[in-house]
Amino acid sequence: MPARSRSRTSRSFAAVAVACACAITTAATGSAASPEPPGRSGRAEAVPAGAATSAVASVPAPTAIETLPDGRVVVLEQDGRVRLIVDGALRPAPALALGVCANAPERGLLGFTSDPDLVANGRVYLYYTRFAPGSPGGCVNRVSRFTMAGDVIDASSEVVLLDGISSVNGNHNGGDLDIGRDGHLYVSTGDAGRDPRGDSGSAGSNDAAQDLSLLNGKILRVDRTTGEGVPGNPLIAQGAVSCRVRGNTPATPSTPCAEIYAWGLRNPYRFAFDTNTGPQRFFVNDVGQGAREEVDDGILGADYGWNAREGSCPRGQQPPCAGPPPGITDPLTDYPRSVGTYITAGAFVPNGTWPAAYDGAYLFADGGTGKIFLRRADGGVDYAAPFATGAGVVADMTFVREPQGMSLWYTVAGETAGSVRRITFPWRAPAPSPPLSYAPLDSARRILDTRLAAAGAAPVVGGTTRHVVTGVDGSTTRAVLVSIAMVAPSSPGFVTAWAARAPMPPTANANAAAGEIVNNLAIVPVDELGGMLLFSYATSHLVVDLLGSFEAAPGAVTGGRFQALDPSRLADTREAVGPVNRYERRAGSPHPVVRVPVLGRAGVPTSGVASVVAVVTGISGAQQGGGFATATPAGAPWPGTANLNTAGSGDVRPNTVVVPVGADGSIDVHLYEVADVVVDVAGWFTSSAAPASTSGRFVSLPPTREADTRSGQGFGRFGAGDTRVLDPASVPADAAALAHNVAIVDNAGPGFLTPFPGGPRPFVAAGNVTAPGQIRAILTVTALSPSGTMSYYSYMPTDLVVDVTGWFQR
Repeated sequence: MPARSRSRTSRSFAAVAVACACAITTAATGSAASPEPPGRSGRAEAVPAGAATSAVASVPAPTAIETLPDGRVVVLEQDGRVRLIVDGALRPAPALALGVCANAPERGLLGFTSDPDLVANGRVYLYYTRFAPGSPGGCVNRVSRFTMAGDVIDASSEVVLLDGISSVNGNHNGGDLDIGRDGHLYVSTGDAGRDPRGDSGSAGSNDAAQDLSLLNGKILRVDRTTGEGVPGNPLIAQGAVSCRVRGNTPATPSTPCAEIYAWGLRNPYRFAFDTNTGPQRFFVNDVGQGAREEVDDGILGADYGWNAREGSCPRGQQPPCAGPPPGITDPLTDYPRSVGTYITAGAFVPNGTWPAAYDGAYLFADGGTGKIFLRRADGGVDYAAPFATGAGVVADMTFVREPQGMSLWYTVAGETAGSVRRITFPWRAPAPSPPLSYAPLDSARRILDTRLAAAGAAPVVGGTTRHVVTGVDGSTTRAVLVSIAMVAPSSPGFVTAWAARAPMPPTANANAAAGEIVNNLAIVPVDELGGMLLFSYATSHLVVDLLGSFEAAPGAVTGGRFQALDPSRLADTREAVGPVNRYERRAGSPHPVVRVPVLGRAGVPTSGVASVVAVVTGISGAQQGGGFATATPAGAPWPGTANLNTAGSGDVRPNTVVVPVGADGSIDVHLYEVADVVVDVAGWFTSSAAPASTSGRFVSLPPTREADTRSGQGFGRFGAGDTRVLDPASVPADAAALAHNVAIVDNAGPGFLTPFPGGPRPFVAAGNVTAPGQIRAILTVTALSPSGTMSYYSYMPTDLVVDVTGWFQR
């Protein structure tokens, strides 16, 4: 697809986010030609039925692996090189070559994560072992922040956050990093294999994990800018002090450390946050000594018991054994050395991407046996039937979006060259729906609001998906009508919505600048369980309101059929009321209301109408702040939601609404900090009083890009006053109307866009910009010409992106 062929060799994160009105390129092509790395010959790798496994790249001694929001994949080499995999190919030049101490099997470049505001600030974080002459063991562990631009991490940008974490014995360095839902940096550290203070011993005698004045054997939580311990960390109230660079030696003071989040861990090599939920949730994989390996629940202030306990038993023992003493947190699951030898990587399965049985699941690997285990949503683990076997020495794992499906990528160390491999459940092939009729809800139902405390009050992390259960019956409902809002993204970005367990399309549903609130209507296919997926390029709060559903309609139906009109203006409050321009300003509670008569106007009949489809445009006054507008049936109270949001100071924002008509044949537009409103009608949905027919039934399509003038797809860039004509390949020539998301991109100045069926251009708009360089998207439902084409007029020079989500029968 043309949108996926643009080079990203020298881009900055900010440039990608601003320029992309679409989903960006995925990280891999999934080509069957990927070479098998040396050392894999003869290995029998077994994965579940329906899954496939293949090689991605050969990488020397790989440790950590992580995805960036734009789909590139970062892989660390133990000897200090940071590598990038882009479009399935390993870049030959490293993003960074860092001097590290890798003179022991567990030292070196160990951990990586990116900032949730990476698109805006370019920050990435590394955990590595550095040479420290004079320190016990000669090397210590460090956590630093760097700045990344394009495919290069600037070595001179290093800001040290934590330093002097003991590596006295060379092993048990821990080494993982991630950003929590609270926005803070989490770090896992091992117990150094020998007591850094020298007052206990080695192995099971080492009490460093219980020494709260040392950073070893802990989960740390620190400010990602300063490295200081975060208020709320459990020891701060006990007089804890900053230990972030004081070192861990026999002479280290005995005051507790403010950076500590949890303790009692032997070697928590990897941990993973669950991006499926709003509330913070993460699991810690802690390597046992000789008896049991464990997965722990990441809990503030938890003591996991090492060096007194190993797994769910006293150190060295096997079940049945004594339960934990007071104050000790036992693992979620653990296993003996007869099952595996040392636990390593872990990752939560992104809900809605693999078969439904994997929703809520956590995968974790045993590096000594090459097994990958599955912890189900109900907490059960079948150790006798691993998820995969023969995977090799798995060091880390993460999920990557690919054209063929959401894949589990993992690094395999200990081979001749090392490698990155994948396990994929291929996406099901998307297909157009059968004919559907629209069934509105009596009132909008909010199905996602990440701002709410019950939802964790945490935004969706940039570069991740969120599974949304719509509550519809997927056996009869094939698509839903929803309002999607991006709320205060941390950087410019977009959201894409599509059916669960289907390929992520190269399209977008909403675009927003940093800090904006942007709404857009969307028609989204759902899977057989009624699920949809959202991908957010930028870290952002998301709000989704369910407005109605599209139900199977194999024959003639009365209600729920769309009847298209040539776009026509019903009301413009900037102009005086007259025979054509009809509206009434009314006092309302809690907001003023503009009432607009609909029935019997602009081609809308006086009966058989359930709801009207219109573009409502809110116009802020020059002195107004941010506001919103909400369309309801005439006389209905404000429902507490919004159809569009304005940014104030003369901002102009349109959105399409599907709103039932009130008893008097009118609709109301409730206004807050919006000076004027414009209403343009595009058609209506029939009621049960209409005659039965097949005309106007809807066919839902997988979101399909039909035009992108940046790459010459469909037609070329608009000049001022230009009209372009699109003949959409995904729609039959006898279609009556098109559901298409249109995005203005890289505009040269203020202006508007008008989609229309051809012929004389109507005096309406379905896209507005108020300054150069904006990205503004809107779903429009527009009549097609008799030959099935769509015309687009642009007032200003601009690029345009057109994504089709379905069509209505003539």
